[in-house]
Amino acid sequence: MTFGEKVRELRIRNGYSQDRLAEMTGVTKRTVRNWETEGKYPRSQALYARLASALGCNEEYLRGEQELFLTRAAEAYGTRGQQQAQAFLDSTRAMFAGGDLTPEDIDMIGKHFMEMFWEAKENAKKYTPLKYRDAEDGSAVQGGDSPDAGAD
Repeated sequence: MTFGEKVRELRIRNGYSQDRLAEMTGVTKRTVRNWETEGKYPRSQALYARLASALGCNEEYLRGEQELFLTRAAEAYGTRGQQQAQAFLDSTRAMFAGGDLTPEDIDMIGKHFMEMFWEAKENAKKYTPLKYRDAEDGSAVQGGDSPDAGAD
């Protein structure tokens, strides 16, 4: 069952409209609709917690390994990072489509690929020009803006 299917099922079981769930979690109705029908995911761990609380379930039920991976990518690297992580997952899935591997083997390989993604992102920081790095920790600034953009 996908994340969106889980949200929809729990929302209906609790008797909530999309508007009500949006109000309870501090998001828009459009966001709830995107979760349920567009394959979108919450962008933060805190939002998963609010959603689980509103739906009366465990966060881990809502969040699978891939959803956790996408959320971490969004938190660390913004929307672009989440899109890159999704493309990475899609291409990984395509490699094993129609193969003879067991679901357990595919999960194990997927976990290793996710680790490789994080290592590649960390290694890429070395090559990010200084003007695009965050002054405190040396990580790339979200959206490619310089740390002092907009400062007068």
